[in-house]
Amino acid sequence: MSADWYPDSRDNQLHLVKTWNTIFATSGEAWGIPAIRINQLLRDANAAEKILDKVKSGDRTLADVVECNETFKSMETEARFIKRHFLLVPPLTLADFPTLLLPLPDAAHTPIPPPTGQPALTLTYPGGPHLVAVHFALLHGTEPPDRRGDYGYALYRGIMPHGGATLEQAASVKHYLMQEPLSGDELLHYRFTRRKKELVNFDANESGMKAFFCARYENQKGEYGTWGPVVSIIIP
Repeated sequence: MSADWYPDSRDNQLHLVKTWNTIFATSGEAWGIPAIRINQLLRDANAAEKILDKVKSGDRTLADVVECNETFKSMETEARFIKRHFLLVPPLTLADFPTLLLPLPDAAHTPIPPPTGQPALTLTYPGGPHLVAVHFALLHGTEPPDRRGDYGYALYRGIMPHGGATLEQAASVKHYLMQEPLSGDELLHYRFTRRKKELVNFDANESGMKAFFCARYENQKGEYGTWGPVVSIIIP
């Protein structure tokens, strides 16, 4: 989108997020941004800067390019989540927005209801190791969301090892599942997208495990629609 606040180039994306990280170190808590979100954005920026330097070098590989795409997508998802849920007036003042390299919020608010409808997901193997393609569509029989809401898909996923995760695996940063989920509320890994298809790259050690996905519509105000069905696939 031409009016989108998130930069197009990777250098500018990294510059924006690194600016945020500097500001969040002193103001993030006062603005109500959870430490887990601040720390995740900092990790994403560090990883993005490292892999971008490698991709710009002459000895990059195809694996480096794929890793760069995934890393910058993860950073964008986290930045959009923080923007949507925490960078609001209040607690921010209008003077805070230029400091964060953001446009001033539109003072003319048009009431837009939360999204209706439910997304239906189809999972396929696009080829390549440990890759799963997630295809989005409107669940048959449900009403599509209001396009004025500038909606997208809030995609959640989780992974269950054979027989279910141990307590240690469930408590790890991966949050492996101990049992099959009944709804998206049990899936903790979040990604926002407006695309009709998303590629998810899993770790090599997760091959053969079962991946679960669930989605709901989300608008620019951070309002959600109803969960769609949970779907699953074996990680290749």
